[in-house]
Amino acid sequence: MRIELFGIARARAGRETIDVEAGSLGEAIRALARACPGVVPEVVEDGRLTDSYLASLNGDRFVKDPELRLAKGDTLLILGAQAGG
Repeated sequence: MRIELFGIARARAGRETIDVEAGSLGEAIRALARACPGVVPEVVEDGRLTDSYLASLNGDRFVKDPELRLAKGDTLLILGAQAGG
């Protein structure tokens, strides 16, 4: 699955996207932290997104449940909670 990063999360990670192996939202967030240690602790802390960040599944809906199952080909967007309208 692919994770796309925006704003400060992108700057902290040092890249726009990362491909990870993950079957759930929680696994994806932990994989992001392992691959991009610069996101810890501002974006990811204790294996979860901090309150300042949101995850959007395929750009369709915001998701929080770490047990949420992800499908092959899904894209997770990570953006600041203050972003948007």
